Amino acid sequence: MKVTINGKVSKDVLNTILDEQKQKVGMIDTFCKTNKLTNFIYKDNELEYVYEKEAYTKPKEVEKR
Repeated sequence: MKVTINGKVSKDVLNTILDEQKQKVGMIDTFCKTNKLTNFIYKDNELEYVYEKEAYTKPKEVEKR
């Protein structure tokens, strides 16, 4: 996640902005998971986010002799 803020901001404002961005990221993740998307890129004035589904491979069991 990449967040761009131009100018000086106070800690309270910064925390508010970051909380809003976390909510956006949560919505994007939920959307991608429910629609079974593997890759998704979102970009606006403040947030640049790339969603990539991690490939989970089940380990194969090997017969030991």
